[in-house]
Amino acid sequence: MLFHTKMIQNFLAPHRFGLIVAAAVIATVFSEQSVFALETRSYVVSWFWHAPYSQDTDCPGGLNPKMKDQYRKNLADLGFSASEIATLMEAYVEGEDGGSDKENVDDLMSYRGRINGKPVNGYVHPASVVDPKLKTSVSKFAFGFDLDNKGVTPASFEDPETHELGVDHELGRILGCFDSMRGTLKEGSAMWRFLWMAMKDTQPAWTITLSGEDLDKDGPITMVIGRAMEATKYNGNGTARTNMTFRADPDPRVSKNIYPAQIKNGVISITEPKQYEYYNLSDPLLFPTFVLRNFHARFKIKADGSLVGLIGGYQPIEHLYFGMGNGNKASENTFHMDLPGFYHLLRRYADADPDPETGDNWSISATYYLELVPAYVVSQKNKEMTLVR
Repeated sequence: MLFHTKMIQNFLAPHRFGLIVAAAVIATVFSEQSVFALETRSYVVSWFWHAPYSQDTDCPGGLNPKMKDQYRKNLADLGFSASEIATLMEAYVEGEDGGSDKENVDDLMSYRGRINGKPVNGYVHPASVVDPKLKTSVSKFAFGFDLDNKGVTPASFEDPETHELGVDHELGRILGCFDSMRGTLKEGSAMWRFLWMAMKDTQPAWTITLSGEDLDKDGPITMVIGRAMEATKYNGNGTARTNMTFRADPDPRVSKNIYPAQIKNGVISITEPKQYEYYNLSDPLLFPTFVLRNFHARFKIKADGSLVGLIGGYQPIEHLYFGMGNGNKASENTFHMDLPGFYHLLRRYADADPDPETGDNWSISATYYLELVPAYVVSQKNKEMTLVR
């Protein structure tokens, strides 16, 4: 057995488990062949949301309308006259009982799709709904990475923090003019904070483990991103508790996120991102599966030992639409986002994963913000407990 003094000291200081810990095997199974790291450190995700960068000049024509105003336009697209729309919308008040006219509007909006001239559920069949031509951000700045390795292009952004050019982040473009999606990197947007608060107490935790010869120095390391069996426990202020212990989920679908990385000037980044995919399981009501192709990651090491940073890649648009659209009209009215219109934006701005026959893209560049705190991850192999710091 291989023991590393520094790792044992780091573990025993905050956790005095006595003989149980003293007898633990300090090792990690990162792949089918065991890779024994001289030093490892693990973290658990404390905060997670889409990475916005909203500025006053992003939407010169104004933001996308609230749903009551959008429904007026949608009714016109369905062929209703101005007088008919006025009658239908007179009693329409979101979230309240509005009588038969409100019910009529609800039904008309739920079934605003048309297939062979017949009404269909527009949330289930968003491509069958007339494209409402929603507004998108015109900003030249977005957080993220040069995913396509093409450098500066007419569609690319500049990262406002690193000032890297050629950033690909089309999801940020299409979300930029929805009021509920606008925000700052560290505060998030109203919608994404709501989604995270709704799922963080029940979703099994996401974890990151770093291994290398000396994690206090610059140099090559290995990054492993996994999923725990338990949900994260939180402090009263909403941050994850530090130094909690988690059991690694042995599901083979989430055990292949192993990336060569490096530490340089206090920043952790993947060194060969174009070759890799990130696959994890999330909350079934938002992203049953969370996939990013051409996976990139960049984290800063903070003075208190926590991490803060970004992950990015090309995300399948059907995953995004499910995450937003599965709430149907309730989500639409809560977040004031025309969901079939959002689907049309996804189709229009998707920039990867082309269909070999039609050439249509089915994935879109996206960037997400994460905060992580120190944790311990344990795994089980052959019924023996192993521990990762």
